[in-house]
Amino acid sequence: MWKARYALNYKGVPYKTVWLEYPEIEPTMRGIGAAPTGKKPDGSPLYTLPVIVDPSRPATSGGPTVVSESFLIAEYLDETYPTPSTGALFPPGTKALQQLFYDHFFKNVLMVTIPMGLPEMFKHLNEGSRPYWRLTREPMLGGKLEEVCPKGSEKWNGVWDELEKAFGALAALLDKNGKEGNMLVMGTHPTFSDLVIAAFLEPHFHLCPEEWQRMRTWNSGRWERLRDQCAKWRSVN
Repeated sequence: MWKARYALNYKGVPYKTVWLEYPEIEPTMRGIGAAPTGKKPDGSPLYTLPVIVDPSRPATSGGPTVVSESFLIAEYLDETYPTPSTGALFPPGTKALQQLFYDHFFKNVLMVTIPMGLPEMFKHLNEGSRPYWRLTREPMLGGKLEEVCPKGSEKWNGVWDELEKAFGALAALLDKNGKEGNMLVMGTHPTFSDLVIAAFLEPHFHLCPEEWQRMRTWNSGRWERLRDQCAKWRSVN
């Protein structure tokens, strides 16, 4: 959700968040004509959030434009709502490279956190979402949410060690931009790739405050500085 929220705020597009419980996502997305974002293990369509509905831009069907998946949402916002004052999320010639970065970040950073992140998310869900989360996530993890990666366990600590290594590798990669590149992925101008990193950091700041104290020191405080730099696009509407 945070990637789309950051992108909407960056583009200055007014919006209203509609909150759903997890069991409500599929029927709601089907009802508004949202495209699935993947397939379930049984081959049926998978519907995920975020999704945006833009009533100011009618689709060919005559209804509002509906866009699923964060990268596609950012592309749509960039093409539909130019912002000369802040610049493009995808400057000319960078979309392919940013797609590669997006895929790299998902595979090498986000996926590292799955054994820890899914059980932690469960603790913060409303009661209306908890049975669904348990039913769908425990098969993915191969065990009970409470037992897969208990806080303070060897596995828990191992996940955080791996995550620190992943961010270290990312920092080394971005250092190739040189000092003039500041801390941003594409140099001195914020792009969607920077919002991807900031969006990953945000739930850790809120849901894992103790671990955030560790994360904020990684790579000489680089990631805390990036989060601070993106603070002006962090509002929840």
